[in-house]
Amino acid sequence: MKSYIEKISSDDAESVDMNSNQLELAAKYVEQQVDAGHIPLGYVMVVRKGKIVLDKYFVHPKAADQGVKIQPNSIFRIASVTKPLTATLAMKMVEMGNFSLETPVAEYIPEFAKKGKNSITPRHLLTHTSGLSDSLVAQNGKPKPTCFDEVLNRIYEQPLMFQPGTDFSYSTPAFEVLVELIQKTSGLEWEQLSKKLLFEPLGMTNSHFNTPKAPNNQAIPLFNRAMEIDHLPNDSGLELHHHFKFNMGGGNGLSNPIDIAIFCQMMLNQGSYNNVQILSPVTVSRMTEPQFEWWDSGNLLDTPHKPDYVSQGLGWMTRNKSHYRGSDLMSSKAFFHGGAYGMRAIADPEYDLITIFLTSSYHDASYGNNRNCSSYPWLTHHHQMQQTFGNMTYSAIIK
Repeated sequence: MKSYIEKISSDDAESVDMNSNQLELAAKYVEQQVDAGHIPLGYVMVVRKGKIVLDKYFVHPKAADQGVKIQPNSIFRIASVTKPLTATLAMKMVEMGNFSLETPVAEYIPEFAKKGKNSITPRHLLTHTSGLSDSLVAQNGKPKPTCFDEVLNRIYEQPLMFQPGTDFSYSTPAFEVLVELIQKTSGLEWEQLSKKLLFEPLGMTNSHFNTPKAPNNQAIPLFNRAMEIDHLPNDSGLELHHHFKFNMGGGNGLSNPIDIAIFCQMMLNQGSYNNVQILSPVTVSRMTEPQFEWWDSGNLLDTPHKPDYVSQGLGWMTRNKSHYRGSDLMSSKAFFHGGAYGMRAIADPEYDLITIFLTSSYHDASYGNNRNCSSYPWLTHHHQMQQTFGNMTYSAIIK
């Protein structure tokens, strides 16, 4: 693996065994989706063997008319792609001996023991097997939390959906508990710690956990399905009703394709980037190996033989045969994550390949109510586009 990322001309893609014509077709597909008004903008990046072979973005005229202009330092809401970043910091704490994956969180945060949570471990939090629900923003009709302590108090009062380790339920609040665990055991505030241990060592200059820290001129707004900016930005340039004005680790992240590519390259390099070691190779292996297989029906199973299952690493999704995957052609070693606003990042060690698809809009209107529809369960248009782009990218590999 290359120790750092460099950009080359798309015409030179063949030097890293990628078909430049096929890559252009993949980019053209995204451009067509933007032109058709399916998404307000699209940004795609492909890195092969440490070289950027595709780096293109497209903006719909209606979005451009509302002032959207993508620049090299533009930043986007990456939603749940925030989770692998938080997981990396959690595993760094494990390496440093601050806590173990198997020690109950309540030993560090006594308030977390309420309502049967006393046996939840960091491993449960990282693998979405804690039993915590995904409800946070409008819990029991309450308004959105105004500070991180309020977020934590709501989580502490949540009853569990199931006993820890007995089932799977995707949980953003689980990652907020991880943030508090990291802060408690490190003695550092989240923003300070993330800069010191992750963003600054990697040179991720356009990445943030805290909305107000993002400069106005870098902010790309979020659009609704009518291709209208969803809540005009406030003086931070990024305030939205789904976004919080304080540090959070489950879905509040801000970044851009090059920063995410650097992060993924570090993972492909066994924890190292540009001669800086962020994680040990052993830790990277632990994070990107399947911890279990999970059926879409919600049951934990150890049988990867049927066609539709998800498997979960520590903060990353791993071997996967469901609508989450982003490509039918990824190898069994690939790891990846997506975000609700249309981002998908895939890192594949077998092919030394990174693919990034990014837009800035909500899922289809049916998202969240679509799990029982007659079509493929909650396969939104975002997922379809991500998967088509991913397949076209993998098809560009010269074997």
